[in-house]
Amino acid sequence: MEESNNTNNQATIDESAYLVTKPIDTSSIPVETTQSDLALLTKAESKIQHKADISKGIKNPQVQRAVSSLRLVNPFKGY
Repeated sequence: MEESNNTNNQATIDESAYLVTKPIDTSSIPVETTQSDLALLTKAESKIQHKADISKGIKNPQVQRAVSSLRLVNPFKGY
């Protein structure tokens, strides 16, 4: 009985079936890669801000209500 427990504990886990994070040395990442990633993140963040501010700039209350009711909201985002 004890022998079977030892074999179960020593079984290797297939990492390809799971999301596994491993530490890396950030200084080994090329500067061009970090700069391009930063540019892409900045562009994506500006798009998010623009989409959120579209209905706030509308002066007509009826149009603002219509636009805000058509906006898609993710209920799992947790505002």
